[in-house]
Amino acid sequence: MNSDTIEISGNGFRYSALVGHGLMANAGELTRKVVSGKRCAVIVDEISARLFSDRVCESFSSENFSPRLVRIPSGEKSKSLAQVEKICEEMIAAGLDRSSFVVGLGGGVIGDISGFVAAIFQRGIPHIQIPTTLLAMVDSSIGGKTGVNLDAGKNLIGAIHHPALIIADVEALESLPPQELRQGYAEIIKHAIICDAEMFRALSSRVKMPVRLG
Repeated sequence: MNSDTIEISGNGFRYSALVGHGLMANAGELTRKVVSGKRCAVIVDEISARLFSDRVCESFSSENFSPRLVRIPSGEKSKSLAQVEKICEEMIAAGLDRSSFVVGLGGGVIGDISGFVAAIFQRGIPHIQIPTTLLAMVDSSIGGKTGVNLDAGKNLIGAIHHPALIIADVEALESLPPQELRQGYAEIIKHAIICDAEMFRALSSRVKMPVRLG
C-alpha cells in the first residue's frame, strides 16, 4: 500500500488526505489511527454499494470495527432532511452512539449528506471521507462543507464539519464514465488557472488527458 499524504489545516482544524492505489482495502487500518470508537455507519448510494462496499466493510471488520452499511438512493434527491432522518434512525437502531463515527463512501452527494449526518448526530461525531469520483477527491471532500437541499434551493441546510480523514483511492476512478472524469479535470484546471501558474504549466506540458474535454 503506497500513498501520498497531504496535510490540510486552517483555523482550528487539521486533517490528512491520503492519495494512492488500493487504499480502500486498508481503510480500516488507516481509520484506526484517527478514531477510537468501534461502531460506524458506512453511508453509500446504490452505485458505491455495488462497487466498493464489500471491500471497505471487510477492511473495517478486519480492524475490529463494527460497520453498519446504510444505503440511500443515488442522486441529488437523496440530499434531503427526510433522508437524513432515515439515516439517523437507522444508526440509532444499530446501536451507534456519540463514540461512533460516519464513513461517507461515494461521490459528492454522499460526502455532503454523510458529513451533515456526522455533524448533527449526537451533536457531532467524526467523519471519514472515502470519495470515489475525481470531483469529490479534488473538491467536495475537502473543506468541511456539508449540507442538504430544500425545495427552495440546494445546500440551504448545512454545517461546517471537517473530516477526520480523507482516503482517496485512485483505483476508484477506473469505474467512472468519461463525463465524470471531465468534471473532475475541469475543477483541477480551474484551480490551477486561479491559484497556481506552475501547476497550470505542468498540466499543459506534461499531462495527457485520458478523455476529451469537449
